[in-house]
Amino acid sequence: MTRDIKKLSSDVLDILVVGGGIHGATIAYHVAMAGYHAVIIDKNDFCGATSANSLKILHGGLRYLQHLNITRMRHSITARREMMHLASHLVEPLPCMMPLYGKGLRGKKVMQAALFLNDFIGWDRNHDLPAGLHIPKGHIVSKKKCLEVIPDLETEDLQAASVWYDVLAVNTERVVLEYVLQSVNHGAKAANYVEATGVEKGADDLYHVTVLDKLSQQKHLLKTRFIVNASGPWFEDFLHVPQESVKKQKWALALNVVSRKKIFADYAVALEGQSKYEDKDALIKRGKRLYFFVPWRGYTMIGTEYEESSVNPDCLQVKREMIQNMVDEINAIYPPAQLKYEDISFFHAGLLPMRGKLEDSNIQLEKNSTFFEHKESNFNRVLSVKGVKYTTAPYIAHEIVCFLKKQCPPVLSKEKQNESSSYAGQWSANESALRGMLEKKYGQRALQILQFLRAEQDDDIWIDKDAQLLKAEVNYLISEEMVCKLSDIVFRRTGLGTADCPERKLLVKLSDFMGKILGWDEARKEEEREEVLHRYSPLTCKEA
Repeated sequence: MTRDIKKLSSDVLDILVVGGGIHGATIAYHVAMAGYHAVIIDKNDFCGATSANSLKILHGGLRYLQHLNITRMRHSITARREMMHLASHLVEPLPCMMPLYGKGLRGKKVMQAALFLNDFIGWDRNHDLPAGLHIPKGHIVSKKKCLEVIPDLETEDLQAASVWYDVLAVNTERVVLEYVLQSVNHGAKAANYVEATGVEKGADDLYHVTVLDKLSQQKHLLKTRFIVNASGPWFEDFLHVPQESVKKQKWALALNVVSRKKIFADYAVALEGQSKYEDKDALIKRGKRLYFFVPWRGYTMIGTEYEESSVNPDCLQVKREMIQNMVDEINAIYPPAQLKYEDISFFHAGLLPMRGKLEDSNIQLEKNSTFFEHKESNFNRVLSVKGVKYTTAPYIAHEIVCFLKKQCPPVLSKEKQNESSSYAGQWSANESALRGMLEKKYGQRALQILQFLRAEQDDDIWIDKDAQLLKAEVNYLISEEMVCKLSDIVFRRTGLGTADCPERKLLVKLSDFMGKILGWDEARKEEEREEVLHRYSPLTCKEA
C-alpha cells in the first residue's frame, strides 16, 4: 500500500470514502469487495481520532438484553466475527466478571437467565473461527472465586459472580488498518493526510472533490459518482451546507485511562459506579453505569467516563481535572486499587454522538450507528455516517453496500489481487526466533518484514531490542503501510506508545532511523518527537 495521490485522481471513482476510522475502513473494504472502484482518504492518519479511543473490547451485545434488543445483539455478534476472521492475530477471547448481589436484577437467577439467552442468541459466534479463538459459554462462579479475582470486594449481600466472554482487540488501530490494507488488496486506493476541502456537482453529473495533500500542500481533483462521509465528529462540516432535516449533533467526550497497576489478573471486571444513572431506553434498569477494568498488555484500561463537549474536534483536549476525577471515581468504586494520578500512563479520548438534554449528569449516548442521505438536489448521492459503536461498523458497511447496489450496481467484477504478504519461503532457524513476535503484531504480513530483514546489510537488526522494534519493521511500515510521521509508528502501527510514554532515547533512535529514509533534518526530527510527547500532556513522561 503506497501513498500516490496522483493515482487517486487518474480515474473516475464509483465511491469516495472520506474518513479512515473504523467506519470508513470497513465501508472501503465492503464496497471494494462488492466490485466498486473506491478510494478512502483521511485528513490525518488512519484511525487517528475517535476509533483509537476504545476499551479494546469487541462486544457481543450482552448489555443489550436490558433493552431486549435482539437485533442489535445479532449485529454485534456477526460484525465481531467478521473482525475476528479478518484480524485473527489481533484478537483473543476475554473472560469478563461481574459480582452479583442479592436476589433482584443484580442477583444470581436473573444473570443465569441472561447468560443463557446471550449464548442462545449468539449460537453461531464461533462459526469458521479457529479453535483458539472460540468464545466459551457464560456461567456463574462462586463467591469464593469472585473474591479470588476481585480481592477485598464489598461482601455484604455478595452471592456469586457472572462470567461471560467477549473479545479483546489487542491493537484496535491495527484492526482498522487491516481493513484499509484489505480494501487495497481488493482494488481500492487509499491515502492518509489528504483532506477534502471542497465538493461541488459538475456538469458531468459527477462530484468534483478538491483534496489537499497535507504533506506536499498540493491540491488535486477527484471525480466520483458517490461519496460516503465517514468523518466521525467532523461529519457535519463536510459539505458545509445546512441540513434542515437533521438536528445539530451533540457530542460527548468519552475517556478511558490506562493504569500501570495490574488491578485484576486475567479477567475484565465490571463494577458499578457511584452515581445514579438512568438509561432512558432500557426496559430493565440497573440504576448505575458499569465501569470496566480491562487487563491489557500488562496494564489495566479503565472506563468509560463521559462529559458533554462542544469543542471543535481538531482542538480536543483532556484536562488534568477530568483524569483526576476519574481516578477519584475508580478509588470510590474499588478502594483497594489505591490508584494515584501518577499511576495513569496513558488515556484514550474521543467524541461520541449523544442525544437529548443533559439531565442529572446522565449523558445519553446514541444507541445505533446510522447513515442518511442528503436530500438536497446537489448532494443526493452523498451518504453521511453517524458512527456509534466500533464493534458494529462492519454491519453498517454491509447496509451501505446494499443501499448502493440498489442505486448503482457495480459495473466491474474485481478479482482479489495477490496479497503482497503471501511470499513463498520458510523461516530459517535464526529467523524463527523473531517469527512469534512479528506474527503476533502483523499476522501473515510478518513475511513481508522477513523480506526486508533478509535484504539488510547491517548486522545490527534492532532499532531497540528492549522495545522489540526491528529496523526491518520500520522499513516495511514506511514502504508498505503509508507511514509518514513518527506518531504513525508510535501510536497506530506498532502500539509502542499506546500504553505508556516511550523513553526519549527510543524516540531519538527511531526518529533518527526514519529521518535517514524520509530525509528529515534535525529540526524536523525534534518536531516529530515533540508531537509524540505532546500526546501525553497532562501526564508525566519518562525522560530517560
